[in-house]
Amino acid sequence: MPLKCLRSGIEVFAWDFDEDELWSNLRSENIRSKTLSFSCCESNVIMKTSKLGTRYFAHAARGECNQSGETSEHLLAKSIVCIAGRKAGWTAMPEHSGMTPDGDHWRADAFLFKEASKIAVEIQWSRQGRSETEIRQETLRASGVRGLWLFKQHDFPVSKTTPAFRLIFDQAKRSFDVLLPSSRYDKWLSAREAVDPVYWAQRIPLDRFIEGALQGKLRFSPAISMEMPVEVFAVTVPCWCCHGETGIVTEMRFAASRLFPGCPDIPVSFYEMEEQLYRGVDEAISILPGDLLRKHGIGEIKPRSSKTAGLRYLSNGCVHCDALQGRFYEHEYAYGSELAFETRAVFKAGWAERLESSATSALVWWFDES
Repeated sequence: MPLKCLRSGIEVFAWDFDEDELWSNLRSENIRSKTLSFSCCESNVIMKTSKLGTRYFAHAARGECNQSGETSEHLLAKSIVCIAGRKAGWTAMPEHSGMTPDGDHWRADAFLFKEASKIAVEIQWSRQGRSETEIRQETLRASGVRGLWLFKQHDFPVSKTTPAFRLIFDQAKRSFDVLLPSSRYDKWLSAREAVDPVYWAQRIPLDRFIEGALQGKLRFSPAISMEMPVEVFAVTVPCWCCHGETGIVTEMRFAASRLFPGCPDIPVSFYEMEEQLYRGVDEAISILPGDLLRKHGIGEIKPRSSKTAGLRYLSNGCVHCDALQGRFYEHEYAYGSELAFETRAVFKAGWAERLESSATSALVWWFDES
């Protein structure tokens, strides 16, 4: 179901004839003079309108042409992407083919380019496995083209190298929305779970999503290397040693959502920082210095030796006597923790890959809706 054909040898696009009169005049011209043709074969061109109202060109006879059909939803989405690309100031080519330097062929639903930038938007309305997606993405990359994937299915790869999002269709409104996965997203979601909005961080109309992506509003891991508020959660417990009440830190949370609405906040454990980061002790202490903690009735965080555990580790201490407050008891009291105070810090590059608790929250795509 092509959106383009040749008119007296010059390429034309169906969406350029969106007015009834223009479409009718083109049909009359083609019937009278056979001015429309395809570059792929010798078949005559007939003009059609899908059940969703999308105008397109079709082969009068298939013959030996290998052009395959597609659903009305696929055709409409492809048209919306191309029109949005044009509106953003890019050249849009539907059903565009290319070849890698090694001779591997590819065909993009919508090929968008501006100066040296080239993007292939693939609308995957039929199911496709991860390995095939990655192979096709690599084929595009070998041609100097960035691939952007819009899947009807709910399970797809989420990574910087393969930008992929969910595409849903509203039958009543005849419109598409793009869903961006949240930090709760998991590749093993069932179809029943996938309808739960908790797994999707943002929902953007397709045309606005494409325009914004071409204008630099689609970003991967925007929180990395950014200074932002850090929410510090604590709970008050009785010190086992002096029996006085002391605050202990249970969690730090980088509030990325305040800088990037729709982006998940990033939880960080100072224990994990010590275990996973080189100089993790220094990193944790720099975010939560002792004098700041004491202002809020919380003991200093520093390395201490534990006779029970038989090792020395980064730990909460009593604000009164500095006795180590063991990790076991922290877990016992953690359910009662509350926001104690806020500070500011930079979420450093490299943390997300090494801090397991932060990875799914930091390594996400975010769309700037401003």
